[in-house]
Amino acid sequence: MARAVILSTDEQRGWDIRQALGASDVDTLQVYTTSHALLHGLSANTDISPDILAVDENCAPMPMWDLVREVASRTPALAILVVLADPAPEDFAAALDNGARGVVRYPLSYEEVSSRVENAVAWSASVNQAVQKRSENETAVLGGRLVAIASSKGGAGSSSVALHLGLETARSRPGDRVVVVDLDLQKPDLSILLDIPRYRDITDLLPVVEELTPRHLQDVVHEHASGLSLLLGPQHGERGELVTEFAARQILGMLVSRSDVVIVDVGSVMGEANSVAVEMADEVIVCATPDVLSLRGVQRITELWSRLSIRDGGPVKALLNKVDKKSDLQPETARRIVTVPTLSTSIPHEFASLELAVNRRDPELAGAAWSSRIEDLGIEMSLIPSHSLDDRSSRPRFRSASRSTRTETAPDASDVAAAAPAQPDSRAATTGRSRFRSDRGAVSIEAVGITALFALFTAIAFQVLLVGVTAIFASNAANEGARAAAVGASASHAAHSHTPQGWRDGLQVRESPGRVSVELSTPLLVPTTEGFDLTIPASAGVVKEPY
Repeated sequence: MARAVILSTDEQRGWDIRQALGASDVDTLQVYTTSHALLHGLSANTDISPDILAVDENCAPMPMWDLVREVASRTPALAILVVLADPAPEDFAAALDNGARGVVRYPLSYEEVSSRVENAVAWSASVNQAVQKRSENETAVLGGRLVAIASSKGGAGSSSVALHLGLETARSRPGDRVVVVDLDLQKPDLSILLDIPRYRDITDLLPVVEELTPRHLQDVVHEHASGLSLLLGPQHGERGELVTEFAARQILGMLVSRSDVVIVDVGSVMGEANSVAVEMADEVIVCATPDVLSLRGVQRITELWSRLSIRDGGPVKALLNKVDKKSDLQPETARRIVTVPTLSTSIPHEFASLELAVNRRDPELAGAAWSSRIEDLGIEMSLIPSHSLDDRSSRPRFRSASRSTRTETAPDASDVAAAAPAQPDSRAATTGRSRFRSDRGAVSIEAVGITALFALFTAIAFQVLLVGVTAIFASNAANEGARAAAVGASASHAAHSHTPQGWRDGLQVRESPGRVSVELSTPLLVPTTEGFDLTIPASAGVVKEPY
């Protein structure tokens, strides 16, 4: 039994086409209402491939003939039938030029539909026998992939993450087209981060958005030297209100249909345009910093999408940005606070290098640590192939070249004889040996003294190190006790369980309203009296968390 998919924005016409195909013994797998959904469906359902695609003239956002040409070039074995209300001779010519297998007149007749279906199924079967089936990796990107990068609050870093993720994706996939769209319409910054002129932006597409063609996009999209394509936001923030829901859907739909990866920076403020991007995205990433306000912002923005039915049940993940070892909330704790799945990759807080990259408008100055984490993020999101890690050139080892090329050669006997000094007389030799024996005792005493001083300084340095380590353990015990008290657990048990075994005997924990205080004794290398004890105090405030 032949299989078919249908594209029609008119519900009644879509139903009529489905009934006519069913009467011709064709099983309809899916009825799509947008060209973006169709392209995504064709790329996702690789296990069951249709034989026929019925395209109604009422299709959006991509123009009908552009869609037919795009599908025919990507899936040559799929027979395409175009449904027209009043086909003219030029429509038959256009169908032939763009790769369609036939034109069906609407209202539909059983004889015409059955004849067209029979020819289309026979043609599709013959092509399937001659054309090798594409692999999963090739079909996975059919129709393009749309990723939206949002911020839980201002300053969480969605613009930097989106830009650098696009650059790393374009670098690792030189044969694919990667586009970054700046839909943070009130404060677009991509042109500043890359130091590119803003000759054209997304608002230049608004006059032609109802008849948008790939040529229009080509005139507005900026091609960066790195291979990355960029669609910039408006120069003036107030013009961002002109980008309506319909315009954003048309523009993004066209970009996704003609690109392999589209990364959209939607910022932290939701409007019509970036809400459409969140709705259309295959995956949404919310950037958050490891602080309570930003982490709660993840919950607020995801609940907003759910209430407005923008992203109800779709894949949404949180990305921890600006992570620092000195932060009060570490990634493990932050992941327990957010209510959505969190990516295992976190972005470090590289303020100095990022500040340099922003001020000089050169993303390459962001540093190796930042770029490496962005690449790990792309691999986890399946945007960057994992084998690209093997392509990294190894850094040269220090002093390896000089030591590997250096060889020791035995000197020639004649050279040794020529270089040897004249032999001293016996009296001089005897005097030298006597002086050496007399200095040997002094050298031994100096060596003992130096060794003793070195041992003393080493002991003092190690004791100071123990004091510092004890201070760190005391601070950590206070923080863990405060966290436990904040949720009603035992502060003493939490502090003792997070203190190493060698320090637990000297740990004392006291709870007071709103604060947990600890005292931790420092291990001593040299035993002293009971009155002398190095005790390190620490305390942490208790912030009661709502249940």
